[in-house]
Amino acid sequence: MDIHYIHGETLAKSEEAKIDLASMDYSIVKLAADYPKASQVTLTQSMGRPLYSFINGENGKVAIDAKTGAVQALVDEIKAKEIAQYHYALNHQIDSVRLIKSATNLPAELSPRHLPVWRVTFEQFSTPTFYISQQTGSLVAKRHDYWRLFDWMWRFHIMDYYDGENVSNWFLFLVATLGLMGAITGAVLTYYRVLSPNKKGVI
Repeated sequence: MDIHYIHGETLAKSEEAKIDLASMDYSIVKLAADYPKASQVTLTQSMGRPLYSFINGENGKVAIDAKTGAVQALVDEIKAKEIAQYHYALNHQIDSVRLIKSATNLPAELSPRHLPVWRVTFEQFSTPTFYISQQTGSLVAKRHDYWRLFDWMWRFHIMDYYDGENVSNWFLFLVATLGLMGAITGAVLTYYRVLSPNKKGVI
């Protein structure tokens, strides 16, 4: 099984173009001066355009153009479709687009840290799905039905049927403990059955 396929890497075009740092007139020093409360600053790109993405104190996530310093408008539905089609490596049409703002409406296949996001689904039997950040326009996740099946198999493997992230849940601990006790009991019985010296008295 190709793990890169499971991760959905074949759904998106390869981002071979590197960010041209020389073209970035708005420096990180300027950003720090204009946004003194900025934290978690990252340099990303949306459709080839370099962007700074950061947390601006209580104002939350902000994205600004790394060339001009202009604050980027929130991605609307039309822009979300454009970004999805820009990244999609195949030729299928878009089936549905939905904005997700709350964790209560978020599918288990995506982390809440990416909210708010646009969920763009394509017309294909494996239901290819792109998640696009509403703030930055970045493609934050790629999913399809094979990934979802793999995720459920992983949950069965670690015996965590809630979110598939807790590898130390009580059920797994119980099964592991019973397995260890069974192995020790089997070893002891084997010793007395096979390897124990003959204790019969000599007549």
